[in-house]
Amino acid sequence: MHAVKSLVPLVIVVFFAIPTLAQDAISAKVSTLHHSEKSKIRKPLYEFLSTWNTTAPQLRPAEKAIAAKKKENRQKGKDPLSGTKKLQENYEELVFMDGTERSFIAESFALPMQRELEVKGASLEAEDIYAVHYITKFVLGVPRFNHGELDINDLDQIDSELAKLIETYPDNDAHNQEVDGHVIDVFREEAQAFYESYVAKNRAQYKKGKGAKGSELTSMNCGEKYKLLKDQGIMH
Repeated sequence: MHAVKSLVPLVIVVFFAIPTLAQDAISAKVSTLHHSEKSKIRKPLYEFLSTWNTTAPQLRPAEKAIAAKKKENRQKGKDPLSGTKKLQENYEELVFMDGTERSFIAESFALPMQRELEVKGASLEAEDIYAVHYITKFVLGVPRFNHGELDINDLDQIDSELAKLIETYPDNDAHNQEVDGHVIDVFREEAQAFYESYVAKNRAQYKKGKGAKGSELTSMNCGEKYKLLKDQGIMH
C-alpha cells in the first residue's frame, strides 16, 4: 500500500511533464529558424491575413477621434461626451467588424491549425510551426503575448482563447479550410497563391501605370472575399 502511495506523486509529475516536454520541443524547433527565414515566411502570411482583417487599421484613428473630441470639449468647458455619440457608435461598429473578421480567421484557419499542431507537435517542420504561431498572434493580438497575458506555447490556453473569440462573434462566414486532416499546408499554400496573384503582380502593374488588382476586396465582407478568392482558385 505504501509503495502504491509513493507512486502517486510520480504519476502526477509525469502526467504534467509530458505536455510540457512536447511544448518545449515545439518551441525549440521554431528557435532554429533564422530571422531572415521568419521574415520570408511572414511576408505572404501578413498580406493574406490583412486582407481578411481590413478593419483593424481603422480602430486606432477612431479611438483618437473620440479622445480629441473629449479634449476639445474640456478645453471649452463642455461635457466631455458632448458630440461624441456618432464617433462612439462608429468605433463600436468597427470593434464589432474587427472581431467578426478575426473570428473568421480563427474558425477558418487558426483553431484547425492549432489542433493540427497539438496532434503532430514537433514532427511538423519549423516553418509550419512558426506559421501557426504567427496566425495565432495575429488573431489574438500581438500585445497580449508581448505583455505576458498569453503564452504561445500554452496550447490549452490558446485553444480556449480562439474558441472564445469564435463564440463572441459567431456569424463570421467562416469556412474551415482543413483538407484530409491538413490545414497548415493549405493555409500557407493559399497565402502564397494570394501573395503571387494580388501582391507581387501589383508591383508590376504599378510600374506599368495600371491600377492595382484586389482593390475591390477592401469593400467586401469575409464571406464575399471568400467566394471571390474561391472562384479564382485561391481558396479551398
